[in-house]
Amino acid sequence: MQENSRKRQKYYFDILILVVVSGLVIFPALGQERYLASREIRHAEIIREMAERGDYLVPRLFGKIYYDKPPVIHAPAAFITRIVGKPSMTIARMPSAIAGMLGVLATYGIGLLLLDRRSALVGAIVLLGMPGYSLWARHARPDMIFCAMILFSCLCLGIGMRKYNHFPRTFYFTLAGLFAGVGVITKGPYGILVPIFFVVFAPFRNLNFTRPRLGWTGFLLGLLTAIAIWAIPAYLRDGGEYLRGVIFQPDLDVTREGSVKSFFWYVPYVLILTVPLSIFLPLAIVDLRRYGYSAPLAIAGAMFIVISCISKKRQHYLLPLDPFLALGIAATVVRHGITSRIVRRSARILIIISIASIPIYFVAIQPFLQPYKNSKIFFAKEVLGVIKPNSCIYCVSGTKEVLAWVGRDYDRICEINRNDPSVTKTLCNDKARYYLVSEQDLMTLLKGKEPLSGELILNRKVGHENMMLFCLKSKTTGAP
Repeated sequence: MQENSRKRQKYYFDILILVVVSGLVIFPALGQERYLASREIRHAEIIREMAERGDYLVPRLFGKIYYDKPPVIHAPAAFITRIVGKPSMTIARMPSAIAGMLGVLATYGIGLLLLDRRSALVGAIVLLGMPGYSLWARHARPDMIFCAMILFSCLCLGIGMRKYNHFPRTFYFTLAGLFAGVGVITKGPYGILVPIFFVVFAPFRNLNFTRPRLGWTGFLLGLLTAIAIWAIPAYLRDGGEYLRGVIFQPDLDVTREGSVKSFFWYVPYVLILTVPLSIFLPLAIVDLRRYGYSAPLAIAGAMFIVISCISKKRQHYLLPLDPFLALGIAATVVRHGITSRIVRRSARILIIISIASIPIYFVAIQPFLQPYKNSKIFFAKEVLGVIKPNSCIYCVSGTKEVLAWVGRDYDRICEINRNDPSVTKTLCNDKARYYLVSEQDLMTLLKGKEPLSGELILNRKVGHENMMLFCLKSKTTGAP
């Protein structure tokens, strides 16, 4: 009894360490606006509009229904925004940051089921040092929430598969289904695939696990319940129009890809985004030949093969692979660290450097490498500060989202297609007054079309391109 109490105290202490370290890695400078990852500002604008309407069920962008992603990240951030009273990038990124922290704790729990306590703790800590994990935890995107949900699904499945369990197994399988259901809502069938791999590979050579039989009924019940909690109210609102748009959106078709990519396309990304653990990957492969099996590496390998076989390839598809790869390699590092001083010391130094480098970069290095005056947010504020009130501004795709977010209004911001032959006529209509383009877009915009009489107001370098704001002259007076 006393021994069990000591074990629990050690586990609680480990959890406290992981919470503190996660907070120190993920949360510093979380609201930075110098750099915006792909589609971050789009999700931030959806969150702002959702909070403004008070509708947490159907996401909208520029007032139109956004089918690409269900409101898994948008709803909680919009709720917080409504409480606080104003939107911010910190709030937009908060769901991902919290999910990143919870994912680390779930990784530790999975490590306790599959490995020993030390390997579980090391694996969870080094996961934070992987740029492929910690950077996604700092982005306003739904990928980290998806990763956390499937990790908790695997954790519940692992607890439910233990032979000696004082709580009904069906409860854990149902809970696993609930988490997997949220994963399915977030990223489609990928949310089921990883838990299935866990059930297949985790019990192999593990005498403490038995694969579920009737437990799958509870899993399926939980899965359907999670989907129904969101899908039924969404269906009742418009007779299923929104749900059909989500289900049949092009983004879910993983068989289509603009260019054919090699089966090994992910290999360099795995090696780079899992540094420093990828340095010890050859050692882990040697251990596989020596000891024959590693459940975390088997799960990571199965996921890698599946996503490599899919035509559509994206870096964020690797995210659920990182926790299992971290646990598998951490077990090797711990095993060899007992007898090898070189492995022990090098691993310790690399892990400390990798964990410390992420907050140090965003707090101390990024302000010098990416000055705020070169950011999209700063330029958008400058643009909205020089144009006249209630004037329409036309811009190319992507810029519209930043302007809407900064100006807290999208009604007077219009998007133009630079390849449209009638674009100059659109810009010369009575509503148009300003247009904003990059230097490259301007060449495409005016090539072979009618010239535009306008005055260049702003010309700024934003990121890697020059952005220009023009004011069109009045038709009657010729004045801007």
